[in-house]
Amino acid sequence: MKFRLLVCFSIILLPQLASGMDVITWMQKDQRKTAEGRITATHETGLILQTTDGMMWPITNDEIISRERNDQGFLLLNEAQLSQRLLVELPAGFKIHKTAHYVICYNTSRAYAQWSGALYERLYRGFVNYWSQRGIEIHDPAQPMVAVVFDNQASFAKYSERELGAATSSVIGYYSMQTNRVAMYDLTGTSAQSGVRRSTVSQINQVLSRPEAEWTVATIVHEATHQLAFNCGMQQRYADIPLWISEGLAIYFETPDLGSSKGWRSIGKVNRTRLARAKQVLSRSNQAVLPGLLSSDDSFRKAASALDSYALAWSLNYYLLKRYPREYANYLKQLSEREALKDPPKGERIVEFNHYFGEDLNQFERNFRKYLASLR
Repeated sequence: MKFRLLVCFSIILLPQLASGMDVITWMQKDQRKTAEGRITATHETGLILQTTDGMMWPITNDEIISRERNDQGFLLLNEAQLSQRLLVELPAGFKIHKTAHYVICYNTSRAYAQWSGALYERLYRGFVNYWSQRGIEIHDPAQPMVAVVFDNQASFAKYSERELGAATSSVIGYYSMQTNRVAMYDLTGTSAQSGVRRSTVSQINQVLSRPEAEWTVATIVHEATHQLAFNCGMQQRYADIPLWISEGLAIYFETPDLGSSKGWRSIGKVNRTRLARAKQVLSRSNQAVLPGLLSSDDSFRKAASALDSYALAWSLNYYLLKRYPREYANYLKQLSEREALKDPPKGERIVEFNHYFGEDLNQFERNFRKYLASLR
């Protein structure tokens, strides 16, 4: 089992309060770290330590220097405690904006923090309502979800470089599976919207409702959808969740209706950009594309094939939700029970897919191609 740092549970949750916490000291990238928390998953090569702020630390056996146990009970930080922890951790100048389900830590304008919080809450409502109507059990997060909002790209890059490296210059936001946070920067400061006043929520909404801003807002919603899936019981962090389904679902939700107070009146509408690219991919060759997409995440991690894979992922999720809604819901339930660090045997992903959607994958792909060709 390889530990993967994914920047994007078993449904039976561990109890919030347990007797004693593990205290582990380890070396990570030439840095000595010590943290206390609960072990949420183990593997012959290592473990995952969850700390009270909701972070999860994948630690290999070779990295561990010492491991002890104290008599303190494990309890996730509440809203006030989590807010204080964030203010201590981040540079001076950050403030806190709280909503029903989120703690927004920001050093940009309060209006922008309020706009972000309202956007996230609208997504939360849309996400919960959508899946509840389809038989997917959604639970409230065990802890407030965290979003860190920076005033500009430079401060965002300084924060995210430790996780993203050089890639930080090419993203406007991301979800970190390790920290369980979404990080982003003030989108009204991007070049397309520069020079526009953003002193009120209504002004910000006006700026970011423009067509040229749609992709930037969609990116933030995409990352927040990942956060929701990992905090509301649909997926478990560090479990083997195929990227075709996790990324496809995030794209399915990513474009809000910013002109509406409800925000997501048209969940599941056709994504024209992804559809066009998927059609291009399928037109290049008659060779089957689904076996590779289903069995491996590699194509998502390579620059040359990532955009094609994201387009196919959206297309496949769209097709399944429209043609196989019951089977799709059952498949999501099965994935929600997958345990962290317990990767299935090679080839098992396709076996599972066939179990829910039919055993003849070649015929399935032919039907899939015909369906996409009919979409406009």
